[in-house]
Amino acid sequence: MNYLQLINRTRVECGVSGASTPLTTAQGLTGEAARIAAWVNTAWNDIQTAREDWQWMRLPVEFNLVTQQQVYTPAQAGVGATLANWKRDSFRCSSVGQNYQDEQLMNWMDYNVFRNLYQYGRMRTTYARPVVVSIVPGVPKNLAFGAIPDQPYVITGEYYYLPIEFALDADTPAFPDRFHMAIVYRAMMYYAGFEAASEVYQRGELEFKRLMNRLNIDQITTPVSGPPLA
Repeated sequence: MNYLQLINRTRVECGVSGASTPLTTAQGLTGEAARIAAWVNTAWNDIQTAREDWQWMRLPVEFNLVTQQQVYTPAQAGVGATLANWKRDSFRCSSVGQNYQDEQLMNWMDYNVFRNLYQYGRMRTTYARPVVVSIVPGVPKNLAFGAIPDQPYVITGEYYYLPIEFALDADTPAFPDRFHMAIVYRAMMYYAGFEAASEVYQRGELEFKRLMNRLNIDQITTPVSGPPLA
């Protein structure tokens, strides 16, 4: 379902007056229709922010390290303001011009440990091929590499992007179609809270939880055993 269809379906499920006549656009709505449209958008945001590791919000990134530069902003990594979080176990490092022939996996390290190891004493001026990556606390979520690169390297990795709001009638949720009703059920809960409609709230809550459980099964990576070490 697209944005307009989600609004119309929510109106039907909530039993609002005039719901049998579908809206023809989500633009310029007023009154109750505008409130339902806002609740649909809020519901979509709730689902996107329910976890930091939804598969549908995961994108690749590639950028070059600069000689003797240890910390990189999201903008310097080519992500910019769309970053929600880094996928910590996704980073790899290879030499520039080697077409990934010497690519190696990088370990993620907690920043407190990273700071005491790679930003202390002689390590402040030790330059070598980076083997670990860390996330600097604060906003934006800068990346730090250890050791400090002795030459340019290619970094490949992944990140999760920020939630996106619906704006146009045809805007569609990024997760699979079979879970789109979760947005409707969550929006029903907002409507019911506003209208003090307990039966609508209970039905929305029950169905929302049911679909979210299935969405978690579909979209969250299942831990598996790694390949043999030798």
